[in-house]
Amino acid sequence: MNGMLNGTLILKGIVVRLKIGVFPFEKITPRNIPVDLEWSAGEMSESKPDYTDVTALLAEYAGQEYSYIEELAEDILNRLLDKFPGAWSVKVTKPFPPVRPIMESASYTVKGKSND
Repeated sequence: MNGMLNGTLILKGIVVRLKIGVFPFEKITPRNIPVDLEWSAGEMSESKPDYTDVTALLAEYAGQEYSYIEELAEDILNRLLDKFPGAWSVKVTKPFPPVRPIMESASYTVKGKSND
């Protein structure tokens, strides 16, 4: 095959159960927070993150506490960049945040690339 191949790995809807929110009542009980990840390394190579390793990293967040989805997304991104070289995008979604009028979800996406 001629030319360079580029690809993107997408892991969608990984559920992390943790406490999140600025209000005390939001941190009483852990809730399911969906996380979507995208990874690319530019030109295709043999070095790709393994789903099991990535989801194991996210499983370590179970039971933790965050005030903002932005903080959680940035924390996840930094850990992914440290462990798996390439370019990452992390989207954290908070279903039904406590606002009026009712909102289905709020989400935050952060992107970064390792120096490797």
